[in-house]
Amino acid sequence: MLYLIDGKVIYDSLNGTLRRINEKPFEATTLTTIAHKILTHLIQHHGELVTRDTLFDDIWEKEGIVSSSNTLNQYISLLRKTLTVYIGEQEAIVTVPRAGYYFSKNISVSENIVAHKTKTHWLRYVAAMSVLATIMSGVFVYLMQPEKNIPRKIGEFKGCAIYDISGVKSETMDTVNVDVVKKALAMNKQTCSQNTAFYIHAQEKLHLDKEARVLVSRCVEWPDSRDICQNMYYYSWVQG
Repeated sequence: MLYLIDGKVIYDSLNGTLRRINEKPFEATTLTTIAHKILTHLIQHHGELVTRDTLFDDIWEKEGIVSSSNTLNQYISLLRKTLTVYIGEQEAIVTVPRAGYYFSKNISVSENIVAHKTKTHWLRYVAAMSVLATIMSGVFVYLMQPEKNIPRKIGEFKGCAIYDISGVKSETMDTVNVDVVKKALAMNKQTCSQNTAFYIHAQEKLHLDKEARVLVSRCVEWPDSRDICQNMYYYSWVQG
């Protein structure tokens, strides 16, 4: 669902992105998985207390992950810093001591807004990311700063570049993701040819040897921005 925050910021609760109303979707800031889930809880209960226990239960324990008050506090701090970039110094997330948090009643939140349609040549941003966002959910196993979700080269396959589009910077994940891409391409008899690049978006729990959802895209990219992509989806990939 799309939410309009403070009359000027679009929050997409499906894929955890924030952008100003005059920005294009690929210019959005992508929150980390857990920060995204926390903000969604707060937005959906605008002006109402969301207890710390609720956040621990719904975000961490349901995934079988143990967390701590310190971890939650750090995510709240991260969200506040991110929101400040978009709405200024207003206190967006209010702390109720020893109880929980709520999204400020002084900041408007509107549901079901209609986003302006924006054309983009990059299927890897729109087709791949928008489709994947509806099926991806996962556990973020370490803290990182949110950033623009720009394709980042992590390796090569027979001379063709492999890019990560999950937004997670980790040498461990990069190594795992490159291996996944190569296995997926081998299984689907994909090759490296002129103007070809490969993209991967994977759940962060992939490198924990748990089932993860993975998208691998093979894109042929022409100088005039004509991109043709073939997407390969895996709903329960286990890396071993």
